[in-house]
Amino acid sequence: MITKFKTTILIISFCLFNVHSLASNKIPNTVFASVLRIVDGDTVYLKHNEYGKIKVRLAEIDTPEKDQPYGKEAALALSKLISGKIVKLNKVTVDKYNRIVGIIYYKKTDINYYLVRNGFAWSYDRYNRRKKIKDAENIARKEKIGLWSKQGVPPIPPWEWRKM
Repeated sequence: MITKFKTTILIISFCLFNVHSLASNKIPNTVFASVLRIVDGDTVYLKHNEYGKIKVRLAEIDTPEKDQPYGKEAALALSKLISGKIVKLNKVTVDKYNRIVGIIYYKKTDINYYLVRNGFAWSYDRYNRRKKIKDAENIARKEKIGLWSKQGVPPIPPWEWRKM
């Protein structure tokens, strides 16, 4: 039998989870917020005065994992671009992990595009809906930038790395 204490903890946990879920859905399609923390090359935390801390997964792209070759470089590039800055977030959706999936802009720079174009990320074709993202990857490959700079050694996409 579950004790009263355990039942209370379960109820509180359930409520907190659901409040957090609703919070992501209440965030409007466009917000301006400051960058609180860079988690990795494609995940950041933003701080908004009204909506609080917002976890954002960059839409349409995938960067190397932290323990993967070029993972640290991708996170560092993102950090240099937007760490501590006020950015514009265009929400695309909310994913199954309750993260906002979106496109981040700093000034007039599309950060998602920038990371792919400069060889720090792949076009995540499974989710990508913008031709310019795939075009950016093709240009970076052709110019042998970043991920694509090692001759004869194709980089392992993160979605394959995660399976290993």
